Amino acid sequence: MRKEFLAVFSGFPEHHFSKEITERLRAELTERKNIVFITACPLDYEQNDDDCDGMYEMFAEQGLPFEKHCVIDKRTEPEVAKELVENADCIFLMGGGVCEEQLDLIREKGCYDALLDCHAAIFGVSAGSMNMARKTVDFFESMEAFDGLGLTNITVSCHHDPEDTWRFEQTLRMSEDRTVYAMEDMSAFFIKGGRIDVVGTIYRVKDRELQLLTEEGIKELEQDEFRRVFDTIPDQFDKFRPRYSDELFAYLIAEAGIGPGKRVLEIGPGTGQATEPVLRTGCEYHAIELGEHLYRKMQEKYGKLPNFNIVNDDFITHDFGDMKFDMIYSAATIQWIPEAIAYTKTFDLLKPGGTLAMMLTSAEYKSDNEALYEKIQTLYDRYYKPDIPYKRGAFRYTAAPEYGFSEVERHDFKGQRVFTADEYVAFSGTHCDHIVIPEPLRTEFFEGLRKAVLEAGDRIVFNDTHVLYLTKKP
Repeated sequence: MRKEFLAVFSGFPEHHFSKEITERLRAELTERKNIVFITACPLDYEQNDDDCDGMYEMFAEQGLPFEKHCVIDKRTEPEVAKELVENADCIFLMGGGVCEEQLDLIREKGCYDALLDCHAAIFGVSAGSMNMARKTVDFFESMEAFDGLGLTNITVSCHHDPEDTWRFEQTLRMSEDRTVYAMEDMSAFFIKGGRIDVVGTIYRVKDRELQLLTEEGIKELEQDEFRRVFDTIPDQFDKFRPRYSDELFAYLIAEAGIGPGKRVLEIGPGTGQATEPVLRTGCEYHAIELGEHLYRKMQEKYGKLPNFNIVNDDFITHDFGDMKFDMIYSAATIQWIPEAIAYTKTFDLLKPGGTLAMMLTSAEYKSDNEALYEKIQTLYDRYYKPDIPYKRGAFRYTAAPEYGFSEVERHDFKGQRVFTADEYVAFSGTHCDHIVIPEPLRTEFFEGLRKAVLEAGDRIVFNDTHVLYLTKKP
């Protein structure tokens, strides 16, 4: 499971949490048996011990003590470090050192996978906050970007102070290649279930222009974070997300001429709902997946196949170098990418004559049992109140010609799925906008869905239309 609660801090120059930060921590840190600090100065043992005790006291003075606290540094044996991470209720990535030394320590101690899979809340401060991002820059060391832990897409520059002209200039330089969030001390991002809350003063910096982060800017960040919400449920996603019909793939593979010697890119494969039929053609298959856990599930399923290649990155920002593809396709994914970027980048990545294929599934269950349909709609009216609205339905699948593609063809293929009550609830829990329905509404909603299907004979039938949109680069 991806982390339920993340906190990105800039710094605490007075070594105290603010009232706003304390209130949020008190609401979230209900289990406080173990807090584990991970240093950014792996060899500075005396300082690490002092900082570990000092940061623990910051929690304790606000009435948030933990039963145990410790620090992971070079002294910690790998098996001990891994066990500490696995059993922590809170993990705090410390600052004061070099970003890449902290990342090297995490990998050296075998903690990377444990960090991704643990149940703990994960916090970062200064260098630790920078390392929480997918891509970051430690400008004290170099302006070269490097891979962080990938817990969030928010790249930060900490300790922002307009009077610190050197640091300010480095932040502006960072923003030439990516959006950066310049955080003053005592500021924070709180991330939970796709929601982002902000405390303190934070600036959005892009193309060397600095503007105060607004409510609208926070909503944009939430939509970006929302793309990652599927990564919280990799096993459930793998079991219950719809597959596409054999007839669709037979048509697509023949139309695009896919087979040995052809290079294909799948955007956002999830856990492989539309992968295997293309892989089986013997083509050179590539995929790019944003979610860390979904990526690992793909590696687990297909990683041993010689024609399988995947990267864990964001299609929007990933540099594919000089690679060109005979086909690029997505299954219910491309709508998460801004339309102009989606079409412009796929056009650039395709070879002349290459195919862009976009799939989605449209399902209805009213025709099989109208009484059940009405019951379920009543439940939606009462409980469907997601914290974050789904705004990706406006993607125009037929707009490709505006970006240089040929006319788009639509092809429909029929299918059917039958669920028990428990299966239907599990499937409903894989919808992005259902995942972010707040409690207790979410539990009440799913219990209502389960009861409605049980009363209908423990059976609900979905009549599917698998839609394939095809276009080509001239």
